[in-house]
Amino acid sequence: MSRGLDRVSVEGPAGKLSVLRTADDRSGVPLVLLHPINSAAVVWEDVAARLDRTVVAPDLRGHGNSGQTGPFTVEDGYVPDVLAVLDALGLDQAHLAGGSLGGTISVALAALHPRRVRSVAAFGSTLGTGVPDEAIAAMVRELEAAGTAGYFAGQVPEIVGRKHRDSARVREVMAEAVGARPTTVVAEILYGAFGADIRHLAGKVATSGIPVLAVAGTEDPTCPPAMSRELAEATGGTAVELDGTGHLPMLEETGQVADLLRNHLARAEEGRP
Repeated sequence: MSRGLDRVSVEGPAGKLSVLRTADDRSGVPLVLLHPINSAAVVWEDVAARLDRTVVAPDLRGHGNSGQTGPFTVEDGYVPDVLAVLDALGLDQAHLAGGSLGGTISVALAALHPRRVRSVAAFGSTLGTGVPDEAIAAMVRELEAAGTAGYFAGQVPEIVGRKHRDSARVREVMAEAVGARPTTVVAEILYGAFGADIRHLAGKVATSGIPVLAVAGTEDPTCPPAMSRELAEATGGTAVELDGTGHLPMLEETGQVADLLRNHLARAEEGRP
């Protein structure tokens, strides 16, 4: 058990999905927190502890304690996983918040199943990175040379903001979240994530009226603020920047992220823009 969270398993389309959820019943529409690729639900623990509502945080397929069967793609893999979690827990509707690809998945789910989604918050996310296959192949070669744990131990200081590079908390949580998964699985996840593009879905969110908040760290090298601005514009949402923050705002600026979520969810439930 994590702080205030229980771990449960549900059956997903490709096997077991491990889920963290608040241990007690709380009022309000539940919030589903989706982690960045090659991490796990534990990256949201500190944020969840600051929120006074039901929180659900799944390990997506290929991550954490969930099964490792693909496809590791947004529309055919991760969106069905999240729907399976909602169905298994009896959640007809939820707010969605995601980091990096977790935000992309949230937007895609809102476009494809708008009746299930009350609002979306994306942190360091994009509609599509545009990274070419050759660049992804280079990442995979580095991964295979260093191994899963070694590769991401080197990556984490490069993707967070400068003032967070020596954070023991960030290193510890990410080491736990990355785990020791086979490099073959991680390679497939990299190709699926960096090759994803959901621009064809964004307009559906804009016409649905689902409130979207797109947050970017000013020092995010993976999904810089321009990508969040594009996401916000395409979905009819609002863009916000966190000064001095990198690609893992849920770990770097936990308090600010919790405050942004709290306010965004309250406005969505009150029907305010």
